[in-house]
Amino acid sequence: MKAADLYHVWNIRSRTFNAGANILGLYFHAGKSHHILGEMLLKELARRGHNVTMASPFPLAQPFPNYTDIHLTGIVEDQLARESMFMKMNQGHTFIGINDVLELTRAQTELTLNHTEMAKLLHSGTKFDVIIIDWFMNSAILMFGKLFDAPIIPIASHGTTHLANYITGNPSPPSYVPTAMLAFSPNMSFFQRVFNGLVTIGYNLVGHSNAKYHQHLLEKYYDNPPSFEELMDTVALVLSNGHYSFEPARPFVPNLIPVGGFHVQKPKKLPQDLQNYMDAAKQGVIYFSLGSNMKSVLLPEEKQQEILRAFAKVPYKVLWKWENDKLENKPDNVLIRKWFPQNDILGHPNLKLFISHGGLLSTIESLHHGVPVLGVPIFGDQKANIPNAVAAGYAVQLELSDLNEETLGQALNEILNKPKYSENAKMRSRLLHDQPMSPMDTAVFWVEHVIRHKGAPHLRNAGSYLAWYQYLMLDVALFVIMLLGTQEFDGDGGATDACLGVILSIPNRRNVDSATSVLNMFTLCMSRGHPPLPDAQYQNSEFRSSL
Repeated sequence: MKAADLYHVWNIRSRTFNAGANILGLYFHAGKSHHILGEMLLKELARRGHNVTMASPFPLAQPFPNYTDIHLTGIVEDQLARESMFMKMNQGHTFIGINDVLELTRAQTELTLNHTEMAKLLHSGTKFDVIIIDWFMNSAILMFGKLFDAPIIPIASHGTTHLANYITGNPSPPSYVPTAMLAFSPNMSFFQRVFNGLVTIGYNLVGHSNAKYHQHLLEKYYDNPPSFEELMDTVALVLSNGHYSFEPARPFVPNLIPVGGFHVQKPKKLPQDLQNYMDAAKQGVIYFSLGSNMKSVLLPEEKQQEILRAFAKVPYKVLWKWENDKLENKPDNVLIRKWFPQNDILGHPNLKLFISHGGLLSTIESLHHGVPVLGVPIFGDQKANIPNAVAAGYAVQLELSDLNEETLGQALNEILNKPKYSENAKMRSRLLHDQPMSPMDTAVFWVEHVIRHKGAPHLRNAGSYLAWYQYLMLDVALFVIMLLGTQEFDGDGGATDACLGVILSIPNRRNVDSATSVLNMFTLCMSRGHPPLPDAQYQNSEFRSSL
């Protein structure tokens, strides 16, 4: 039986056995790009007969069948502060900017937990079969899985990130899997592996600290809330906005599902004036957009003019997403608008090049349509997305600080006059399309799989329950080191037994406070060789004074 026939059978069974499930979407992040993924998936689920409720700051402009909006008013961002944060990260302060992102997410999470619309939903008695959330350093939001007694499916909008790996117990060895926001290839040098390992440890520490903050946040609004570890148990699987066609190959456990590209739709016909404009561009069209978070009008005026002078020299028409009505000294071959239907433009046969900030959604859309990219990364994952595209051979990278008439002209000539960039883009596009089911059908299948199998606990691996030091076998390494070290003075075997007791007494699952236990018990073992005791007894002052 052919793959297409298998899909047809599955599609019929899917509609038969899962129609009418109640699905809740929680997308409180004020970033529109995050919301796009949730909206697209929930719309498709509604189209297939499920009853969908979406709580977010972005209600639909037009009603949609089986789709109910809960408008989370008040969850907005200070746009100037947001743009300032992005520019700080662009200037080489990515990891400093992480703190700003954490503060932003914490504020939005608290607003959601305390929102009157969410309180109404909780008291309505509505039951949900599954909850789909945006997973973005917001562990407190997992509380809704407990409150509604429903499994949770996070969507990792930035691809297969550290957070997605952590929550599923997915292997992500820093020896060959670069950490997000590091522009490293999988074939890292020794010092790159050192740095990658240190950054991985840093992410773990930030994650533990952030989890503690969210735990305190829950304690503020709920009596005796579940621990972070208990909340993790509500996660059935993670849908990752990733795929090997645009990110380095890596392991995937059964409950981490790559569905990168599921938001991309078949291009529609453009508005007539744009359709005529692109149809008439016999040499081709260049499309320039810095995405939804950054505005081209915020570029320094001199840089704007440098860009225009470079555009004036090429025999192509240019579409520039420009957030004002006027642009001084605009050449005749440049058309500006505050908004363009990006996916439809990328799907036009006369589109030759996409000048992009390198946001993951834009990168995927470009690859879906086989369009080469001139990347100008600004912040965050863009700093890794564009180098990945360069390594794959369908992009050229240009730093914002280096962007001027000369460098832009050189980059345009390089990518437009050498067929290899377009050929590589089309080759990678074929990889993205060469799947048994489309990314959207894959995402829908796994959502319905979780519904059919009551949270799909059979997909979870034991690694997701281990503390980080157990997962990395550090407790075993510690035991071996202590065992070798105690042989010099361990006449009766007491110290060896004590050290073994240290290892066996360490908490047997991930815990944000478990590192304290390791240090306390290690101190006991190495200092006196006394048999270790539970943390509670060790904390007893009388016991400590007796040592």
